[in-house]
Amino acid sequence: MADNAKVIGWDDEITNDGEFSGEESVILPEGNYNFEVIKTEQAWFDGSDKIPACNMAKVFLRIDGEELGKALCVEQIFLLDKLEWKAAAFLRSIGLKKHGEPVAWRKLCHCDGETGRCKIYVDEYKKNGETKQSNKVRTFYDKEEEEKTKKAFKRGAF
Repeated sequence: MADNAKVIGWDDEITNDGEFSGEESVILPEGNYNFEVIKTEQAWFDGSDKIPACNMAKVFLRIDGEELGKALCVEQIFLLDKLEWKAAAFLRSIGLKKHGEPVAWRKLCHCDGETGRCKIYVDEYKKNGETKQSNKVRTFYDKEEEEKTKKAFKRGAF
């Protein structure tokens, strides 16, 4: 926590009402869910064994599990040519990109309030020696394809 905590002064304003708190978020089982983009941030990734240091977009998604509750999912989209497919899939899922159509990377940070559909899974990881879980996106579904499917579906028709 100390590594990424921002020091706040007494004269600063309180602006976070807790909407990104893990305590208000449930862990949903693997499946297909609707989501809303609740926040995006431009950030810097310091690099790892697999990914070089680069710009990234942190995308905060509220996953709607209906009666199961809502989950918070934070996706990191790295601005790298070999991972460009993930940015494209995300932007197509919220209707801001079409197949074969170029789009500016900056669109990643201007999509608060957009909605889409995705398949999530449960990710397990270790933090301070303790096993934790979070939801991660396995697949973003194209909004255009989802809308075609909805139009083609007629209740009671075979």
